[in-house]
Amino acid sequence: MTNMNNTDNFLSLKILDKFQGLFEKIGIDYKVMRIILRTKLVLDSRSAPVIANQKKKENTENASFIKRYLLHLIFGGLLALLIYFIKDEMIRMIYFSGAFFFMTSMYLISDFSYVILDTKDKKILLPKPIDSKVVTMSKVLHVLIYMFRLNLFLAGPSLLAIVRLNGFIAAPIFILEILLMDLLIFLVTAFIYLLILRFFDGELLRNIINLIQIMLTILVTVGYQIAIRMIDFTEIQNIAYNFEPHNYFNPILWFGAPFEIVFNGGRELYLYIFTLLSIVVPITCFIIYLGLSKRMESLLLKLEGEGKERRAKHMIEFLMGKIFIWNNIKRQAYHFVCAVLRSDRSLKLKLYPALSIGVLFPVIMLFNMRVRGNYDTVSGYEYLYLYFTFMVFPSVLELIKYSSAWKGSYVYYTSGFQNIKELNSGLLLAVTLRMFIPLSLVNCAVYILIFKDLFINDMLVIMLASLVILPVIYRVMFEELPFSKEIDASNQTKNFGKFIGSIAIIGCFVAPHVILSKINIWIYVGILIILLPVSWMIIMPNYNIKGTK
Repeated sequence: MTNMNNTDNFLSLKILDKFQGLFEKIGIDYKVMRIILRTKLVLDSRSAPVIANQKKKENTENASFIKRYLLHLIFGGLLALLIYFIKDEMIRMIYFSGAFFFMTSMYLISDFSYVILDTKDKKILLPKPIDSKVVTMSKVLHVLIYMFRLNLFLAGPSLLAIVRLNGFIAAPIFILEILLMDLLIFLVTAFIYLLILRFFDGELLRNIINLIQIMLTILVTVGYQIAIRMIDFTEIQNIAYNFEPHNYFNPILWFGAPFEIVFNGGRELYLYIFTLLSIVVPITCFIIYLGLSKRMESLLLKLEGEGKERRAKHMIEFLMGKIFIWNNIKRQAYHFVCAVLRSDRSLKLKLYPALSIGVLFPVIMLFNMRVRGNYDTVSGYEYLYLYFTFMVFPSVLELIKYSSAWKGSYVYYTSGFQNIKELNSGLLLAVTLRMFIPLSLVNCAVYILIFKDLFINDMLVIMLASLVILPVIYRVMFEELPFSKEIDASNQTKNFGKFIGSIAIIGCFVAPHVILSKINIWIYVGILIILLPVSWMIIMPNYNIKGTK
């Protein structure tokens, strides 16, 4: 116990010690719970050793930690600035609660799901005479400690804004509401997980969590560009809240009521009901969650199994392989790459945010140029913004080198391949059909929605140009076998020169488009059709695998 006490320096545990009597009154063995929670925090504070570049990776992780919480602080500052200009107390807290619920839920699912769904400690704790409520309570507190760290950056600036507007008396009310919102968000998330695991396997839950992670990364990367343009600061200052009976079922509206009562003298009945709901609902849900703790723990065991792969689910993918690929080796490479892109969640977490930039880049450019579909303001060159989509090609093709299962790349050396042209062809076709063609189609759909049929011919040219460019860029970026490098090393790439070279190649296709569109665009279409087989058959990388004879 002496050695363990030396690690007992967590501020969160010292704060919890003040409430030991409260935990014991509700039937929780506080001493056991504290030991479990302390052990979890100690394990979280220790970093796993890395083989050769431990110091380098620690620096990268520290930089990532600072960057992540800096983004939280920036978002919290923007949120505080927004609510500072709102005069109505209810509307102010509705805006804050809505943003807080959304961001905290996204971060909880993406960053802290592993804590909620952790099953590794069961083999140690279940054989012991420990009440399941103690284990569940330690898990809840473990998550809330992480959420509190997030809230310091996300809600801290808004607390300062609220205190500035209403005085220091607003601080305890605001902090209590943050704790209640955190508890409610955690419990709703846990109940959703419980519901999914009750009726489905763990694979669906993993896919949902991965989807939320991708959405959050996209939101943090480019969401602010759109959000800033959606807010009209001149209108929100004069908005007033109008009560409707169905508002009782919206938790976001509950947490503005205490501020309306205390600082505006609100006496309406619905304000007191909102206040009561904001307190009673989280506490009631928590009691129910404790009662379901054994059921929750048994359902979590589903996560230890692997989901079954169903061929019918990927029928379009198999059909595409039969239509476009006649070479058996290329077809096997195509299915191999499709399987990796489906199953490697860590890789998808990097690929899809990069692809989202390709969708949003042209849209953001249109917003910046104030193009709203009015032909009087169209210059006729707006189709050139679609070439910005091509800028994601080098990034995506660079990421294809990486995988969380990179150690399995030994199969390249044992498979008997003398060269990898077939592998590269299958890989590029899989990436094109699964990612690049849908990306181009989404952008074309946006342009048709805005400009109708004004740029139909240009979009056809751009689609053909993308298919011609892809093998060229892949040859420029190619230096490693696909999926053969550790995914964590993808943040340390230094291929800036190759990226610039790829952008120059894209520029070589833009210039003829602009020139020939003034003469006859179909001339350029014919040229691209001729170049298409040349690009895919001749330019494709055809290097020997190192280590093969």
